[in-house]
Amino acid sequence: MKTINYKTYKIKRLDPQKPQWWKDAEQAKVDNFPWEGDYKPATNAWLGTDGDSLFVHMESDETNLRSETKGFGHVHTDSCMEFFVSAFPSESYLNFEFNPLGAMYLAIGPNRHTREVLAIENYKDLFQVKTSTNDKGWSLEFQIPLSFFKRFYPDLELKTGYELKGNFYKCGDKTHKPHYGCWSPIDLLKPDFHCPDYFGTLTFV
Repeated sequence: MKTINYKTYKIKRLDPQKPQWWKDAEQAKVDNFPWEGDYKPATNAWLGTDGDSLFVHMESDETNLRSETKGFGHVHTDSCMEFFVSAFPSESYLNFEFNPLGAMYLAIGPNRHTREVLAIENYKDLFQVKTSTNDKGWSLEFQIPLSFFKRFYPDLELKTGYELKGNFYKCGDKTHKPHYGCWSPIDLLKPDFHCPDYFGTLTFV
């Protein structure tokens, strides 16, 4: 096993109403592609908070898009950007997964095999999901309300002194060029994003 340099990220307090708020946030590059394949779409992620919600913005230069899933359902076979996140002391993590149409999959649990699917009918309203596509790629933006986090992590606050564990991912199992990218490096033989041992640290500052 090689030495893994676990990533760290500082979550700043920002105004989500400010146009392109993420330009004031730290950038997380999803540039680790541990598994075979020469297609590595440039993908980046940003986080911010106003204390009431965690804001997530992601962009990818992937242009040959696959968007078969509509509504709530499995999206990892489509062009997909993902954010997995957990909070101490729970061992369970949330996996937020989206395709370019804003279709989403969400579940919680401690590993790949023990998960509770969170099929939320009004998820686009709850998480304020926005996606956009153009000839340069696609983008994703959503919010996770503190009230939603507290259903699973009752002691969490989105303010200085607290931290999350998580990872950002870019994948597309059935796209024209399957690919598997991550922000915090993963040292496993086969593609697997459900590995919280490799999550990076996300600290509120």
